[in-house]
This record gives sequence, structure tokens and C-alpha cells, in this order.
Amino acid sequence: MYELMERYYDCTNWDRFNKDLDEKKHVILLFAGKNRDIKGFSTLMQVNTVINGRKTRAIFSGDTVVDQEYWGQRVLGRKFLSYLFMKQARHPLSPLYWLLISKGYKTYLLMSNNFREHYPRFETPTPSSRQKLIDVFANQLFGDSYNAESGCCRFSESFGQVRREVAPLDCAQVEKNARIKFFVDKNPGWSNGDELVCLARMSWFMPFYYLTKSWWKLFVRSWFKPGVGESKGSVSSTKSAKSILEQQH
Repeated sequence: MYELMERYYDCTNWDRFNKDLDEKKHVILLFAGKNRDIKGFSTLMQVNTVINGRKTRAIFSGDTVVDQEYWGQRVLGRKFLSYLFMKQARHPLSPLYWLLISKGYKTYLLMSNNFREHYPRFETPTPSSRQKLIDVFANQLFGDSYNAESGCCRFSESFGQVRREVAPLDCAQVEKNARIKFFVDKNPGWSNGDELVCLARMSWFMPFYYLTKSWWKLFVRSWFKPGVGESKGSVSSTKSAKSILEQQH
């Protein structure tokens, strides 16, 4: 996992990586090939707070990376959505959110392209109720590193930033995509490791929305671009972080 992290991020640290992993409850692992090599992962933990007398939960995703060979495959999104759905089913009357800090536009797009209700976003200002949730969760997790005015976290030392050669951005690309432009404007320090704090609402309709969107994309690809939908190989599986660590030891 750490080798994959080093490949795509600068300023990584082995001890800090392990400390962060120990704090997380679960990790989604993506495997591929006969040797089941790790091609991606995302670490997860639940954060709870009480606002106006109501308990609110958020799933915080920490370190996340996918091998470039498998960019564009939707396995990570599907596994993460099933994880959220499982969490929602256990407490169906309690609101559930995805809390994300994003230092790269690709991570931001993962949320903004797949969740109907997500903030911040270019289409509309963040409602005060959602902004309060963002502020409470961010202060709870990051303390003084979080700036409520900018909506970003700036740490005393970089916790890792995307290597410039991994996901380079040019002006044409930014101007062409409203969501990427919004991310860059909202988090101008992203290339130095600043993190934009984001929140998305999980709903019972999310799995159906996601599946419908996926099916439509597959239909369009197969109709207009034959052969594009073929993948290089399968990637699969989720396990808890604890069981993974036990197997490694």
C-alpha cells in the first residue's frame, strides 16, 4: 500500500502513513492479476457528532489512491457505495454523510460526479446547515489546521501532495470543466498539499442513481465508441483494515 502511495504522492512518510492507517476502521483494497497485487485502496473511519440534539454520522475517507493503469474503472466507487449503504442500513433513521478532504481534482470529481448532494460545488452556495456540518466535522478532526473561511486545511507540514507529473493541469483543461475550475479556484494551494473539505449526503436513492448513471455511460460508450468499454482486467474486493494487517503480520 505504501509503495503505491509513494508512486503517486510527494512528501509521504512511512510512520505517518502507518499512524493514519491505525486510526482507520476499514480499508477498501483493489486487487488485480493472478498474484492479486494491490492496485488501489481507500482508508475509512466513522466520525460522530451531535448538532441541535441530533446525532449525525460521517464516513471519513483518508488516504486514497488507484494505480493509473486502472483509472476510469468504477470498482472503487461501487465498493465505497456498498460500504455506505451497509452503514446506512444499520441506522436507517440517522443521517449519513461522506466527509472527504481533497488535495487533487480527481478525488473531488469522484464525489462531485457521483453524489447528487455534495458541497462545496460550483452550481450553488453551500447551505448554512451543511456548512455547519462541514465546520464541525473539520474542527473535530483537524483543529487549527482547518480554516473555515477558505474551507481548506493547511497543515504545518505536508501530509503528501499529488506528484505534478501524475495529474497535470493546463489552462485549457481547467476552463473546459466547470468542476475542475471550481476546485482549483476554491483550493489554490492544492499542489502544495492543501486539502478542500467536502461533504456529500448518502440517501437510499444513491445506489439506484449510481447504477443508472453507470448503465447509461456503458450504453453510450457501446453505441458510439465500440470497444472502449473493454477493461484490461478485473479489480475487486473489500476487507477490514484489521484483518488485512493481521494477514500481513
